[in-house]
Amino acid sequence: MAASGAVLAGGCAARMAPPSRSGAWPQTSPASVGLKKEALEQAAHAMGQAGERQGLVVVRDGALVFERYWANDYHRAEPDWRNVSFSSGKSWGATMVGRAINLGHLALDDPASRYVDPSITGLHPATRIHHLLTMSSGGSLVVKPSSHPPRKLNDQTPPGPPDEYVRTEGKSKEPRAPEGYGIDLEPGTMFFYDGAAADHLAEIVTAATGMRSFDFMRNEVLEPLGCRNTGYQPEGVDSNGDIRIGGSMLISCRDMARLGQLYLQGGRWGSTRLLDAAFVDAATSPSPGNPDYGFLWWLNTTGEIPAAPRSMFYAAGALGQYCFVVPERRLVVATMGFGRPPLTPQRAWEILAPALLAS
Repeated sequence: MAASGAVLAGGCAARMAPPSRSGAWPQTSPASVGLKKEALEQAAHAMGQAGERQGLVVVRDGALVFERYWANDYHRAEPDWRNVSFSSGKSWGATMVGRAINLGHLALDDPASRYVDPSITGLHPATRIHHLLTMSSGGSLVVKPSSHPPRKLNDQTPPGPPDEYVRTEGKSKEPRAPEGYGIDLEPGTMFFYDGAAADHLAEIVTAATGMRSFDFMRNEVLEPLGCRNTGYQPEGVDSNGDIRIGGSMLISCRDMARLGQLYLQGGRWGSTRLLDAAFVDAATSPSPGNPDYGFLWWLNTTGEIPAAPRSMFYAAGALGQYCFVVPERRLVVATMGFGRPPLTPQRAWEILAPALLAS
């Protein structure tokens, strides 16, 4: 497995502004923001041993201070390489909803049925937007198949058709689903992690804004953040132009870090407010059903990740797709890759903590 990439040097001052709408990340040296190059190099070396990593990006005070990339059967060692998000795409989905709220198209307490009839979504009629954001909707039997893993570089098989919604036959396909899940379980009753119900937020955004969720995400979230290497797997955008909330994004580590920086800055990007501060606060605070979950963001409230601060919140996808945000350290860390064996958040922070939390 080959490694590529290096610490980014420069004399930029600490607490820099983030990149502009179309600009690249400001760059500075680790030492200028209180981090040690050698410790970061050691962390990157250890992380590169944890399965098929593609990239590691560290941002502090709005500046890119370190990055490392690896080549393997699935990835190239390039900053622009687009990885498959798996469920880390959920936090982007929450951001799309937050942007629609900021523009006045939606409200957290709105019934989902105001926008799309329950006969179409399969959601309980009492389901509200905040239930879908907190995995407490009670579920739906109208689902899409699982998102697709990345392909090996030498796999030239053309992509398949878009993944469309199908209605399951009377019971949830989710393992360990509670009784009545997707049938008559009252919204708000309990937390149950399942991206199938959250996927319907895309249809709701389409109906509320009059713009296909694919276009809304691109025009109102990705472009304002200056994302240069982000899109969707062909199968991840259905025939109605609705994206999969639960996965299927294609994204570079650098662009993944932009999401964390947006939330670290309370929803502002440069001079533009993309998200209401109240939405950001709610999204990164414990939800009623799970103290370690906000609005499609994972939290560390109970210390489930012992090596990380309890204030940390993060986007997480299967096999090790992460965007970690540590507010009191003014840090954003993105790491992605296919990840066999999977890189757990616990293991990631065992590796990162000595380099990022010692100062």
